[in-house]
Amino acid sequence: MIKEYDITVIGAGLSSLMFLSKILKNKPKLSILVIEQKKSIDHSQSFCVWEGPGLIDIEKEYKLKSKYRWNKILIEGNGEKIKKDISPYRYVHHDGYSTLKSLTRQAKGKIKILYGIKVQKVNELEKKVQVISSQGTFLSNYLLDSRPKISKSEIKSEYIQQAFIGNVIEVNSDNFNNSEATIMSFSKNKNETEFIYQLPFTKKRALVETTVFSSNPNLKKLQTKHIKNLKKYGSYKILRSEKGIIPMALIEAQTSERIIKIGTAAGMVRASSGYSMRKIANWISENKGKSLKKNNLFSFKYKSNPLLDFFDRIFLRVIKDHPDKSPDLFIKLFSKSNHKSLIKFLSDKPSWLDIINIILSMPKNLMIKGLLKKK
Repeated sequence: MIKEYDITVIGAGLSSLMFLSKILKNKPKLSILVIEQKKSIDHSQSFCVWEGPGLIDIEKEYKLKSKYRWNKILIEGNGEKIKKDISPYRYVHHDGYSTLKSLTRQAKGKIKILYGIKVQKVNELEKKVQVISSQGTFLSNYLLDSRPKISKSEIKSEYIQQAFIGNVIEVNSDNFNNSEATIMSFSKNKNETEFIYQLPFTKKRALVETTVFSSNPNLKKLQTKHIKNLKKYGSYKILRSEKGIIPMALIEAQTSERIIKIGTAAGMVRASSGYSMRKIANWISENKGKSLKKNNLFSFKYKSNPLLDFFDRIFLRVIKDHPDKSPDLFIKLFSKSNHKSLIKFLSDKPSWLDIINIILSMPKNLMIKGLLKKK
């Protein structure tokens, strides 16, 4: 017998669980099935976000607890070292496993999650959506699809990928300044934008990632670079590992009457930075109180800010065509801009004054080159 639900969700990741935690408050009696390909909650993720005045308090709104936060940040490269006290804002790290577990626990008894299930095919019928999986067939009125599958027709900008390999390491000496998060420490690379990202949890323990922005990243080469970077810390013990590839592009997802994309494939990753948690929270807030219905499903489609898209499109062109120059773009942005304007810009919530401040902070020659080139 085929089981039927009000909503089927493909993927038990951040966008799915954050969205469900809110929709269940409005419609607690909905029957919801979540299908997840992984066999359990992922232990190898981190979710980071800017927090502060004028931004949705994600910890409070979603009943999450972060262990680490920083009021001071560092960005360095080209012989420059930019340190900023970003108070009253802060950079917050959420452990991926704890976050997803907390969101899952909040929905316990209200949704059904099936782990280790592979989706084989999705069919949109006249009045239902059919999901054929490795463990049977399911029907529902609507489908939320968080699989990171993006078609070429949905890409509306240059397509860059952010590849990263990281480890939480523990060292013997007090090597880390745990009052300061290193957002970008650039390395010389003519072909890719390359940097080290370092979040110190204690003086002896930190998440260290080697990251590249590239049109065609090579994880094997990146792994070699990462191992070399870790040697700088002397003797160390690896406590946890993570790696991934995140698309950096402007995405306009295709939506039908009963199927809507969410998450990465819906464009909920900031094209110029690869951050997603804030964009997801903003999208959910904009749809607060709405119910999923056939006549309003299109209203749930993620809609990006056209002005921010304009800037991101230029950023992506610079990163693609001038990777050796892109560190200068980020360094100028962080050094010359007001930190409040910068954080609101990075969090998709800038005012017009913030936008003006950002424009005045950018290296003009690079931005003009990015502006003049057409997709």
